Amino acid sequence: MGMKNILSLCFLLSFCSLNGNDFDPLGAEDYSPKAFFSYPGRFVPEGKKRNVRDEILRLIRETKHSIYMHVYSLDDPEIEKELLLAHSRGVLLELMGELGKKYPSSLLPFLRYWDGSGLQHSKVLVSDHKIVFLGTGNFTFYGLEMDHNGYIEFLLLQRDWEKFHSFLREEYPFSTLKLSDLELINSPKDGFRIQNRLYDAALSSQNRIRYLIFDHYDPVLSLGMLRSNAEETLGVYDRPLDPEGRFLSSMDRFTIKEDGNEDILDDTTPGKGGLLHHKTMIIDDRELLTGSYNYSLSARDSNREILVTTKNANLVSAFRDEWERVYRKSQGIPSAGSLPSSNTYRLDIENGRVCKNGIGAGEVFLDIGFSWLRWIQFYRFSELDTCKSLQSYESISSRFFGGKSEFPNGSLDLGARLLDRSGTLLSSSYPSSDMNELKEVIRKPALFLKPEVLLFSEPAWVFDTSKSISNWVNSQPPIQAWIFHRGKLPKRSMIQKEGDVYSLSQGLDTNTGVILMEYRDFGLYFCYKSTNDSLAWTKELLLSTLDSQRGEWKKEEFPNSWIEFFAEPGFPYKRKVDLCVVGS
Repeated sequence: MGMKNILSLCFLLSFCSLNGNDFDPLGAEDYSPKAFFSYPGRFVPEGKKRNVRDEILRLIRETKHSIYMHVYSLDDPEIEKELLLAHSRGVLLELMGELGKKYPSSLLPFLRYWDGSGLQHSKVLVSDHKIVFLGTGNFTFYGLEMDHNGYIEFLLLQRDWEKFHSFLREEYPFSTLKLSDLELINSPKDGFRIQNRLYDAALSSQNRIRYLIFDHYDPVLSLGMLRSNAEETLGVYDRPLDPEGRFLSSMDRFTIKEDGNEDILDDTTPGKGGLLHHKTMIIDDRELLTGSYNYSLSARDSNREILVTTKNANLVSAFRDEWERVYRKSQGIPSAGSLPSSNTYRLDIENGRVCKNGIGAGEVFLDIGFSWLRWIQFYRFSELDTCKSLQSYESISSRFFGGKSEFPNGSLDLGARLLDRSGTLLSSSYPSSDMNELKEVIRKPALFLKPEVLLFSEPAWVFDTSKSISNWVNSQPPIQAWIFHRGKLPKRSMIQKEGDVYSLSQGLDTNTGVILMEYRDFGLYFCYKSTNDSLAWTKELLLSTLDSQRGEWKKEEFPNSWIEFFAEPGFPYKRKVDLCVVGS
């Protein structure tokens, strides 16, 4: 290499170091994410059948420093052997498993049991804090060779390992982790966000929805498919067909099939191969949603799962080809038929109820509110039921924050749409003038700023004037405030400002809540609580507000405002414990 080329290379390396970029000037590494799939079948060539296992073995074999894994099931002897060989050459092994599961005794010294939320059901391998391999399949013979599964492999930039590790530990400040053109969300901590993300993706379709699913027990997701403008929806289910699949097979524009995988051992024990283990949806050939998350209540509320979404063209194309392969081998099912019902349903607005006229059992939805202030309630009526209170919804119903205690009285003032099981609109109520106004307010860009002090008795607060964002906010004239209390509709209040002190014209109903300060061009949000309060709904509300933003507003002027609000001081990738100001 000539002196001129050496100097040029040194300049490039110095430039990358100074700018903190993970730039490979020699182009030695391909940063494009890759897709891998298992190929079950009794007549599939061995090399093709082993392709996922061989990739995992290669990653372990080429690891130089560390291997970090999240495992639900791991009993493949070749993977076990390769992990032990890696340890023998000095590679640090860290495995995160699920208490109660059986793992190879040789790997127990490197195993810790998951102590976060939910049952540890994710499947992740990270090599040297750099290469990530994750997907729908377990590290077992059956998962790797005999079940239909999909995986994504991608490279982490050097600056992103700490983010990803924090995300896996459920400590990341935000509900969505963005890595290049991939977005990842955890359940059960953010399970409702996954449910809403899937619903919104299905609802957005204008052309075609394709999906492969192991478990589907979520009627809210089915509603998103039914309400979409998709010309057709094509789904393949693991056998036997789930109730939601059976129901959707009777709908127009839906083609539902069972998978044709017969690669199963002659063993009566469940899980001995032959499964369609995918949890994959493709929207209009432009967006992919996959990972370990099934469409079920347990995945949302009880299991530690990961949803990956992307519009990466190569990944979307690869998973579409996988869908086509599975679909070609799938089996048609007899049409379930659509049984006519003589039931009719209505909204009893005065008494806050959903009522049924008729003697048959039935199911309806009530879609309430807007943006992140939205609930999609699912109601089941027996033959004897006539009316149900709005709070008597099924657990699978969706929301963005809180639980039944946070569901507001008078919620029909937010505007509501009563829908039958097929998504047909039956009746509706219009939002009140106040809630219509609030709807426009929460569409504005959001800022988040924690007061330095808040007094319950006034109520009044001040911001920390040592921060530039506080001084800028103090220079802006607020219009009014909106107060979010537990179990109540948001209410407006006049807001006074004397110097840098803000106060409300009316008292706070409770010592826990969220205040939205309305300005002409933006809204400013913060939560407050009493000393001993441990409720999570206020944090969930603020994270839902954050998720609704298209980007960080005023990022040029205040580049770290989100980190400063949601992350622990000095730890930008750790979710803040004391997000709310403690009132006195």
